[in-house]
Amino acid sequence: MTIIDQPGIYTIDKATYLADPCPTPSLSSGIAGVLCLQSPAHARQQHPRLNPAVVNEVSDAADLGTAAHAFLLEGSSAVEVIDAKDWRTNAAKAARDAARAAGRIPMLPPAWETLRAMLATTREQLDKHRDGGALMFRAGQPEQTVIWHEQGVWCKARLDWLRPGAIDDYKTTGVSANPEQWTRRIFDNGSDIQCAWYLRGLKAVTGLDAEFRFAVQETFPPYCLSVIGLGPDAMVLGEKRVLYALEKWRECLDRNDWIGYPRRTAYASLPPWIESAWLEKELS
Repeated sequence: MTIIDQPGIYTIDKATYLADPCPTPSLSSGIAGVLCLQSPAHARQQHPRLNPAVVNEVSDAADLGTAAHAFLLEGSSAVEVIDAKDWRTNAAKAARDAARAAGRIPMLPPAWETLRAMLATTREQLDKHRDGGALMFRAGQPEQTVIWHEQGVWCKARLDWLRPGAIDDYKTTGVSANPEQWTRRIFDNGSDIQCAWYLRGLKAVTGLDAEFRFAVQETFPPYCLSVIGLGPDAMVLGEKRVLYALEKWRECLDRNDWIGYPRRTAYASLPPWIESAWLEKELS
């Protein structure tokens, strides 16, 4: 197993990153999100070093979002088109499994055509963006791994795209990429933690501040895309969550105590809208 024991920026394959190349079980933005939004027990369950039995599920049908992400960042070599009508035959299954074993994403021809149509609009929309979108995913390097050490914890982050002064992150969605709707989900899916974590790691290694923006694209026609950053108040919450995750991770590692939900009785409070609705019912 590859071990990296010096802070820095590295180009390593995804499998090595997921296996965790740090000297001790490291904290990533994903695991930090689990700590903040679920519990240490859930974080331990999902960490490959603490739970070697963890399995990353792969669907039989290549996920369009995963393929789009890989193609945009790595190019066409990340995808392999399998000449078959579906995955039912043994030959198609064998070709699919061989592609995955080689680190590529298998796709059937119809899915491949959808992917091409989608990505044809990605660059076009970014190039027409009025706020520097044309610079996104250009003049830099894809899939850069940042490794650093702080507060007794090894930390890692895998940046979609690193360029001078900026980190670009590409996300796809099967619902809406409308900024007004997508930003409502930022705090539920831990995107604020990801943003704060990546910027923190880059500064720890380089000493430099950077800009972080998401390019969020819909996976259905007309494949609309929006560019979203976090405002100052959202960044404050992300940074607070990151500090909590760092402290909790170190504490759990030191004590080897991975608590689930609170070890005391939790009392439910009456939400004001529930009370209001019932009072209205009583009056009527």
